[in-house]
Amino acid sequence: MKTNLYWNVYKSLERELLMIADIIHIDDSQLNMYSMKIADLLIRTCVEIESISKELYFMEGGTKPDNNNLFFDTDCLALLESKWHLSKKVVMISNSHLYLTEENNIYLTPLHKSFKRGSSSSNWQKAYQAIKHNRVKSLSKGNLKHLIRSMGALFLLNIYYRNPVIKLDNDCSAISFEANVGSSIFSIEFLPFEGFTKDGNYFKPDDYDKYTFLILPTEESKDKFLQISNKIQDEILNVALKLTEDTLVKEADAVVMLPQKEFEARILATYESKKQELYTKLPHKDRKIYLDAHKSIKYELVLNTNQF
Repeated sequence: MKTNLYWNVYKSLERELLMIADIIHIDDSQLNMYSMKIADLLIRTCVEIESISKELYFMEGGTKPDNNNLFFDTDCLALLESKWHLSKKVVMISNSHLYLTEENNIYLTPLHKSFKRGSSSSNWQKAYQAIKHNRVKSLSKGNLKHLIRSMGALFLLNIYYRNPVIKLDNDCSAISFEANVGSSIFSIEFLPFEGFTKDGNYFKPDDYDKYTFLILPTEESKDKFLQISNKIQDEILNVALKLTEDTLVKEADAVVMLPQKEFEARILATYESKKQELYTKLPHKDRKIYLDAHKSIKYELVLNTNQF
């Protein structure tokens, strides 16, 4: 795992927020509380966001010159958004000293709209710009709500900068994984591994983009498992197809008069039924080979970089 100065600075900012939490009972009703200290932490957090987003921009192939015309939001975060869909990544408040109960204050998408500017940008960005240009007039925007969300954004960017690959061995549920990834305030969500298609493609659910990490088998494990499972599946599918044909021949008089859509549906339903029946009656030898192959898979947690 890559070590970096950004992470050390981030952890320092976390410690200062938790020092405030030792003095103030931070619950949902207190999130609009503001002070010079909170405003200062917000500015320092956002300066870190500017810096790390620019470094990630060049790491990911950004080509604009590194000068005053390179903007951390509409250039850098926009590029990262196009690659990783960061605006949909969820972080959770998990520190017991933050007494938050409302769901929208616990489950955050801190990089939502972060790649935009002006009135279209996120609230913490607008607060940062307002305080930076006129701290006295805009001090009330230096509040806990904006600070916590900006720190959530910096937390996510630090994870992507570190780009960890976490070996899980046979732990397919990532029970051993610490979901705070080193944070004292936030945790992330990971997507469990749902399996392969026959062609080795990844099952991608509708909420895929919200997860920061994915559980995946290592490439070596995947290839070995697919070789065995596909051989067994091919045998089952071939037999299921033959049984389907035999069944339809026996039911020919009833089936042939069906409308086209119903005819196709009958074929599909018969095929699926025969296939499931064969799976449940899988010979002990083949079942053991299949299960042993499954148990041999080694897993790892990798960043969700929209690779599927």
